[in-house]
Amino acid sequence: MSPPPVRLLTLLAVFVGYAAWAAEPTAAPTPDEAALLRADAAARLLAKTLKDRVVEELGRGGAPAALAACNTDAAALTAGVTAESGVRVGRSSLRLRNPANASPDWVRAWLSAQGEVPAAAVAPYRAVVDGKARIVRPIAVEAPCLLCHGPREGLAPAVLTELQLRYPDDRATGYGVGDLRGALWAEVPVH
Repeated sequence: MSPPPVRLLTLLAVFVGYAAWAAEPTAAPTPDEAALLRADAAARLLAKTLKDRVVEELGRGGAPAALAACNTDAAALTAGVTAESGVRVGRSSLRLRNPANASPDWVRAWLSAQGEVPAAAVAPYRAVVDGKARIVRPIAVEAPCLLCHGPREGLAPAVLTELQLRYPDDRATGYGVGDLRGALWAEVPVH
């Protein structure tokens, strides 16, 4: 039997080298990066949870039902995400509807630095500060949001009634599609 051609040996060596490289485990993320990933996942979960609930109520009873659900369910849903993820999460805005959504100082500083701009002009924030991973994700106004957050003169009478009943000091109207409505934020200690 003759020895294999050199070309076949070369291909075999390349394959074995590739297989060994591909089998090497990837480096684990640093503790900072792992905490940032956890915080971001919790912020995304909060966004999905709240949006799903509002969309469900919009389909069930229109904007007044969505507004009522937001008033009665959002705090519990946020607490549920915190409990499930072990990450402190919330949402806030420069124009609060619910004073209970007042943000920590670091989120308020981020919101103030952004100002009233299109959401597309804003980059998410992610940093580790004082041993805590912090994430801020912009909330962009979408067309359905205008049912409760659009210009007051364009809101349905039933929505205005709900706003007056549930949020007498509401400041979260007057937005247009694409505006920066506020932010979802998350914070978790780095271990």
